[in-house]
Amino acid sequence: RTVLVLQLVCMSVSYPRKRYYRHEKIAQNWTRPNLHAPIPKAKHKLELEHKLGRNATRRLTVPPPVAKDGAEAPLFMGIGTHYANVYVGTPPQRVSVIVDTGSHHTAFPCSGCKSCGHHTDPYFDPEKSKSLKYLGCHECIAAAHCVTHKCQVSQSYTEGSSWKAYQMRDIYYVGGEVLSQKHWISTNFVFGCQTYETGLFRTQKADGIMGMSMHSQTLVPTMRAAGQIDHNAFSMCFMYGGGTLTLGGVDTSLHESQMQFTPLAKNSGWFTVRLLDILVNGVSIGVPASIYATGKGTIVDSGTTDTYLPRRAADKFKAAWARELGPGAPKYSNTKVNYTPDQIKRFPLLTFILDNGVRVDVKPSAYMEQAAGKYIPRVYLSEASGTVLGANFMQDHDIFFDAENRRLGFAKAHCSYASSLSALQKVDPTLRLLDSPSNTKKLYYNSSSSSTAVAPSMNISM
Repeated sequence: RTVLVLQLVCMSVSYPRKRYYRHEKIAQNWTRPNLHAPIPKAKHKLELEHKLGRNATRRLTVPPPVAKDGAEAPLFMGIGTHYANVYVGTPPQRVSVIVDTGSHHTAFPCSGCKSCGHHTDPYFDPEKSKSLKYLGCHECIAAAHCVTHKCQVSQSYTEGSSWKAYQMRDIYYVGGEVLSQKHWISTNFVFGCQTYETGLFRTQKADGIMGMSMHSQTLVPTMRAAGQIDHNAFSMCFMYGGGTLTLGGVDTSLHESQMQFTPLAKNSGWFTVRLLDILVNGVSIGVPASIYATGKGTIVDSGTTDTYLPRRAADKFKAAWARELGPGAPKYSNTKVNYTPDQIKRFPLLTFILDNGVRVDVKPSAYMEQAAGKYIPRVYLSEASGTVLGANFMQDHDIFFDAENRRLGFAKAHCSYASSLSALQKVDPTLRLLDSPSNTKKLYYNSSSSSTAVAPSMNISM
């Protein structure tokens, strides 16, 4: 269990762990937006239940909307996390932020911070933005409080990390490696300007964090309220080395299978689903669904590197693993282990069965990590209660986070932003893919308004 330490609020709750980004998710003071569809008038309880049931069924069958032109952005690989580049202020300054569906805060270091570490970009400088506005004490949000006429928010973590920030509002949009012609999708957005950070916040690759939970103050609901996107929804497509973020809908050109939908188990906070079963090479491990639903339930958390199953599932998962690897194989352990070539070939496919018959296959390439010739399984069996489906669970799938219809969508996908020329040309018709001397294809910006630039993180092996 982890504890949030705020000057105004103290509470405790079990939160997902961050192997690389941060070890423990802190408790949040959630403002719970009402995401329910209007409740129909009914003559009696049975009629009401029938109408609500029909609404839930209808939401699961609505096709996912295709995002507006230009509403896509590349994702890059950090230290165990995926991050996006955002452009903030007038003129825009680039900032890199981890995309985290397990958080509702957006914050990054600002100029003057003497303990904020070295990241991908110079610290954001509020003095250089003509459009920036500090929030007054009557405007504080998300547990912030007034300090010297500004809204300050501070957080501390049980593993030692902490940060402090002042809340401000400025023009903000998600972009690529370099500035592009996407200003139409910018919106006024509240974020934290960090003046102090410790621990893992200092050492991560990305500058900061962009919370993408269902909290009403996160980016996607803010953009929807401003009319910049048509739907309170977004999709994340993770692959090793990068991926694609789509705001307001999906990009079906990434998909390799039809999208399946599972209903959300909760209507606010995290994206919580009902995990019914786990199969190891197609055979159930035999853990009741109620075990996965304890505590916080089962959440899909893009900011957690790995997947965490309940301790009560450990024995049966280990037994299934031993059955598949055969006699003499090492016992299941989250440490570096030597496996024989035959045992490596026998690493099993893991299938997660979600409500409404959704099946999500996780290959060994997603959950096994190779280090110095040894292998480490990154499915942990240590969660006190509930389940965390992290970034390795998400890999090679386009996952549609649809708060508007209270569902998550899953489609197998290739996820490479640069591989879809048609999608790139929607953003900027002058974009093209050119051969490079290293026998890879690289994305070049060929706009007269910006200098030609290469995005190294978007290389594609050909």
